[in-house]
Amino acid sequence: MKKSLVSRVTLYVLAFFVFVYSFFPIYWITISPLRGVDGFFESSASLLPTAFDLAFFVNIWNETNFPVYYKNSFIVAGFTTIITIIFASLIAYVLTRFRFPGKNLLLNSMLIGYMLPPMLLAIPLLGIFISFGIEDTLFGLTISHIAITLPFGVWMLNSFFKTIPFELEESAWMDGASRFQALYRVIMPLIIPGIISVGVFSFIVSFTDYTFGLMMVSSEGNKTIPVGLAGIKESTSLQRGELLAGAAMIIVPMVILFSFVTKYFIRGLTSGAVKG
Repeated sequence: MKKSLVSRVTLYVLAFFVFVYSFFPIYWITISPLRGVDGFFESSASLLPTAFDLAFFVNIWNETNFPVYYKNSFIVAGFTTIITIIFASLIAYVLTRFRFPGKNLLLNSMLIGYMLPPMLLAIPLLGIFISFGIEDTLFGLTISHIAITLPFGVWMLNSFFKTIPFELEESAWMDGASRFQALYRVIMPLIIPGIISVGVFSFIVSFTDYTFGLMMVSSEGNKTIPVGLAGIKESTSLQRGELLAGAAMIIVPMVILFSFVTKYFIRGLTSGAVKG
């Protein structure tokens, strides 16, 4: 009993230190610009914000194209997430319900594509986009993000579809449902944790991407937040306070999003790993 108590306390202590180690940089980036101009450069800054001055946030929002970057990031991340979920679901369904030559090769090639560094994919994709005239567009940037998120989505949902008994679809067919109706009404509700996991992963990867944004987009009006923020640092006289404010506006939406779906995300990862 005593040994069990010691193990539990040790586990909680380690978990607390991991939480502090992981969360503190996010917390510090968020509260630092809230100190305002007067408190930002104090040598003895406290762990708690002494003032809630939004001057840095107002400066970067009004004096730069940050609102445009913000809008572009949400547009690209939103479409990337929706398209990834739709196509990953359909592809994973086909891979688990149909037999055809080269099925395993297709699945393995997706995994290899996911393992490649983004820069190796960005260079040939840029050449293809130039030939089709969609370079320097949000549409092209969305496609490049899907090249990263879709393989992960297929692998994740492939594990979930394997756990769904085929008899459920047969019962739906006997009741008069089509294959698509059985997929939409019977199968999809059972893999919601996997869909949420794929959606969260796709949104975060797209929203925080820098490599593809740097390679695919050159015009100021099509830049996303990571690339735009780097450009602000190089081309303006704004100080670290404004840059931290911009970074906080990148991190906070991600933390809020993840806090709502953490339960489903963990369930999706563990289910895919154990049952796949």
